[in-house]
Amino acid sequence: MRLLLCSQNPPNNSFDDHYEPVSLIMKNGEIPRKDACFECYNPPVFYSIEALSANGLRGLGWSVDPVQKALQYQNCCYNILSLVFVYLILGRFSRLSAFARLFAFGTVCFLPRHIYMAAMFSNDNLGYLGVAMCTYLALVIQEREEPWWWAALLGIAVSSTVFVKYTGFVVIPTVAIAFAPLLARKAVARRWKPVAMMCMALLPPLCLLGSYMVTNYKDYGNVLPWNDKFIDTGKVQPRDREALNFLSFAPWHYLGEPLQVPGQLHSFWTLVYSNAWFDTEPKFLHYTDWDKGWWTQYWSWRTGDSAFPAQPAPLSTLTRILAGGLLILGLVPLCLVAAGVFDGMRALLPREHWTKNGPFLPLLVLLASNGAIVVWLAIKAPVFSSMKASYFLSALPAFAVFSAQGVQQLMKRPWAKYFISSVLMLLVLFTSVHIMHIAWSIKHVILR
Repeated sequence: MRLLLCSQNPPNNSFDDHYEPVSLIMKNGEIPRKDACFECYNPPVFYSIEALSANGLRGLGWSVDPVQKALQYQNCCYNILSLVFVYLILGRFSRLSAFARLFAFGTVCFLPRHIYMAAMFSNDNLGYLGVAMCTYLALVIQEREEPWWWAALLGIAVSSTVFVKYTGFVVIPTVAIAFAPLLARKAVARRWKPVAMMCMALLPPLCLLGSYMVTNYKDYGNVLPWNDKFIDTGKVQPRDREALNFLSFAPWHYLGEPLQVPGQLHSFWTLVYSNAWFDTEPKFLHYTDWDKGWWTQYWSWRTGDSAFPAQPAPLSTLTRILAGGLLILGLVPLCLVAAGVFDGMRALLPREHWTKNGPFLPLLVLLASNGAIVVWLAIKAPVFSSMKASYFLSALPAFAVFSAQGVQQLMKRPWAKYFISSVLMLLVLFTSVHIMHIAWSIKHVILR
């Protein structure tokens, strides 16, 4: 599904132009200033890797368009590799049944937003891969305790991940808390070893990050530069009359109109949930439901340049059925994740249980810290572009493990296996038809 969508999606069909920083590195032979372009404020690891790949391809005589497509495929590979680490992470939880792990991994594989992101050229996918890799290495260290080279490898992974995207900062508290069970199970006299391993994993990235922040403050007056000097989304993008609400959840609004439209922009959790299960912040629907005039006016409204279109959205019956099915099916994994989180927290109480159920601890911290970052972004700029499900995909390992844990609890009921199997099969069906519909539509719209 990911390779199919990536093969058809034009390289420039993404949320932002991440090719520009790569081009500047290739042109000037150095990392550009944070204020040189709209996406240049991001940390440099992703753009440096892509520029290195692009230079290699240009050296082979490739022109610009094939190079951009190749980088898009490379980005898709990061996305697929993140699934490999999610699979490995699920395998670290031996207490989970094979069926529970199957459902969790299947849900992650056919999560529409994760598939969408695989086809878009951006730094998000390398960020997902970095967080998943760090989480896996932290869980391995929890189990094996002794191998120092695992801690050194984790230090390299964390150092790289925090310099991909600001959302990658979640690995710092996640990795730090992963050593707590090791400290809890050691005698006081032997606790120096887990502490030393934690320092080996975290001191290098923290020192590098501190130096990076000091340099940024000297050069730009901000420890973590932003791009709001180019476009202040909080002032440009449309909002609802209602204030941003973190306490509401009304996904049924998107069953009626599976798009971000006036009246459906103020509920934080509704926006994030619907954006995870369907293309509500449309990057692909204008291909499946082609109406150039309507979509042009719609995008003009989203940038604050015109009023919302007077005509209803030109969405076909098939699109609305797929949207409704995916939005309804997504409620099941959401409930299972909630149940799994509750059970995971209960398993860690009292503190003496940390030694046995320690793997749940870093995943709880990953989920909480990732959520805190996205909430902070929404408070900073309370508009739809700050409330993306793609920002939550850094916590995909936690989503998978806790959904599996929720399935494990539900399996105590005799009807549960048939229900869970049916949900997974329907999710595979709806997502597959949806992605193939998009891929087929892109091909025919471009030919048109």
